[in-house]
Parts: sequence; structure tokens; C-alpha cells
Amino acid sequence: MLEVEMADAATGIVNECLDVQPGEEVLVLGDAKKKTVAQSIATAVSAAGAESITMIMPLLESHGNEPPRTVADAMKSADVVFTCTTHAITHTRSRLEAAETGTRFGILRSVTDDMMIEGAMSVDFEELRRRTEAVRDVLDAASDVHVTSDKGTDITFSVEGCSAFSLDGYFHENYGFATLPPGESPTHPKEGTANGKIVIDVSMDNIGQLDEPITLHVGDGFVTDVTGGSQADELQQIIDENDENAGNIAEFAIGTNPKAKLIGNLAEDKKLAGTVHFAVGDNESLGGTLKSSIHLDGVVRTPTVELDGVVVVDNGQIVEDALN
Repeated sequence: MLEVEMADAATGIVNECLDVQPGEEVLVLGDAKKKTVAQSIATAVSAAGAESITMIMPLLESHGNEPPRTVADAMKSADVVFTCTTHAITHTRSRLEAAETGTRFGILRSVTDDMMIEGAMSVDFEELRRRTEAVRDVLDAASDVHVTSDKGTDITFSVEGCSAFSLDGYFHENYGFATLPPGESPTHPKEGTANGKIVIDVSMDNIGQLDEPITLHVGDGFVTDVTGGSQADELQQIIDENDENAGNIAEFAIGTNPKAKLIGNLAEDKKLAGTVHFAVGDNESLGGTLKSSIHLDGVVRTPTVELDGVVVVDNGQIVEDALN
């Protein structure tokens, strides 16, 4: 019964978002925790008349870790790859190299069975695309960003020369992937320009839903200290145990999906309209130059975002007039 309920979303993802064509070779990647989601996608791929190949890969330790070489090689030879995995491989050299060969990617990082049926996946995709592109346009045109929140976030950075993207669920050839659930416009802060503090108050990759806020203290583009409770200590340890760029402020993004819910799963949390998220670690896939073995997102629930002095998000609400 569950597979039947997931079929509509899977069919839309395969046929509309990635435009899978008869005869294409499609690789469906899953892991031990995401077999049902992978199977629903594989079934929809076969129904589209494409050749479906499913690989169940080992669980990775973190978002941004490279997949095994066998998987990386397979991604390069496929026409389309769906990554139904617990940890995202979006921000990896393997994904970038495969995209350069022409492979189209559908990213379903941490997507659960329930998420295939309700919440962010139930949005009007065409309306969401218009809204996300509008947010992308104002973010892409901006130079200076100032983000504050009622929990204490107060950070400034430049995005001059940094491209913004529309992650609206559809495949975009200029950056090589579609992400599901849909609904965010990300960019990367200009390297070395972020200063202030970020208070993550919803959820954090590799940790989950937060018991209390985590504060990232930032200087010249890098996390200088992480404060809060035991979960803050856990994040500090992750940064300390990884490479020299693990503390880089790698991403800033605005959520655009009004149907998304805060469920403690970053795949959906960060898409909720009016939230923002920041990431630490690798920024290469967003157009930056700093490589890392991790890319971890954290969500701010009720931010106020000023782009060149104009408020585009006000206490967690997108200002529609600012998008015109």
C-alpha cells in the first residue's frame, strides 16, 4: 500500500522533474535506510520506458562524503542518477565530475517514505518554481547580505560575484541537478567575508532536531567557535575532526516552499518558506573554491534578511513586494 501511495510523487519526479526518456540508462542509488524510496523511483523509471539499474551503497558517515569509487564510476556512465541516500552526495567531486559528463541528477537526500506522500512534496510545483526563481533573481542581483533573528543571529557577508540558484524541483542544466523536496534558493557567501554569529535553532545536519540553539561564531568566513549545549559540542567536534575547510561558511539559502514542515529532517526543514539555512564545509558545487569532506546545513526559523538594505524576509515571512 505504501508503494502505491508513493507512486504519484515518484512518477512526477521521474517524468516531470528529470524528464526521463524511454531508452535512457538510469541509476537509482539507495542505502540500507532508503530502500523503499529507491524502489518507488526505480518503478517509475521502468514505467517511463527507461533502463533502471539500482545500486544499494554503504551508509556514508556524513553529508558531503565521497561515495565509493564503484558508485562514482557508475554515475559517470548513466544518463540520469537518482540519489535516494541518507547522506547527501550533492557537494562531492564525484557528483560534479559526473555532471560534467552530462549526467542529470535527482537528489533525494534523507527523503523518507512519509515525505514522498505529504508535506513539501504536495506543493504546486509550477507556482513554487515561479516563487523560487523570483527569490533567486533578487539574491543573484545582491551584493551585501545582513541576516538577523530573534534568537540572536546577526551576520553580514558579501555575495558579490556569487551566483544564486533556483532549487525548485526541476532539473537545471547549468548546475546539473534537481533537488527533492523542492523549494530553496542558495548561494555561497564570498569567501572570507562572513562576520558575526549564526544561531541555528531548528535542526542541524548530522545532529537532527535541536534541543537548544547552536551558535556559530564567525570571523573572516570561518567558524571560530561553537557554543550552546551538548549538541553544539558535537558540531564543534565534527568540525575539528575534519579538514581545514570544515568550518567554512559554505552556503546561505532562503526557503520558498509553503507546504514544507519542520520535522527535524533537513531535507524538508530547510525548504520551509521564510526560513534560511547556512552550511559549513564545502562550497565548490555552489561556485566556490574551498573543498571539504563535509557540507552540513543548519536552519534558522524566523530570520530577517536584508539584501543591499532591502528587507526580503521579515521575521520568517517572505516579503512579496521585494520580489517584484
